Amino acid sequence: MSTDESTLAMVAAGPLDVADLEILTRLAALVDTSDPVPAGLVDRIGMALTIEALHAELAELHLVGDPALAVRADETSIEAGTITFTTDVLTVMISVHPEAGRVRVDGWAAPAAELAVELHQSGDVTTVTSDVDGRFSFSEVERGPARLVLRRPSDPRVPIVTPQIEL
Repeated sequence: MSTDESTLAMVAAGPLDVADLEILTRLAALVDTSDPVPAGLVDRIGMALTIEALHAELAELHLVGDPALAVRADETSIEAGTITFTTDVLTVMISVHPEAGRVRVDGWAAPAAELAVELHQSGDVTTVTSDVDGRFSFSEVERGPARLVLRRPSDPRVPIVTPQIEL
């Protein structure tokens, strides 16, 4: 090992000092400015890990009618009107209605049953229970990207997760 290599190894093995911390702080600020973490990335990673960990059933999206398409920089979303999500075990239809700057989401699940229905939006989760006919609703919901997670009493460990939609 050369003198330069041994000196470098000795310095690298030593503790961080004030100068090291200042350099790392400036480097972090430079990286944050030039290549910031995309908005919502942490939430999407968390959701992806949760889905993988739960081995969730992913619902397929079927458009009903002709909603306007909304393209976002971080993820393609669909501005919802009336849409249907299907899996092998459950079909869910939702209808989104504007209400004083917010929206109301009415939904129906088939086969009809009481289900735990979660609305995931910007890190917040609102949970309701559908009635025995599979009907549920969320009122005064903020506009923006959202997804539903439905849990069947017959198999609560395997949730049904919809794609992200724009409410």
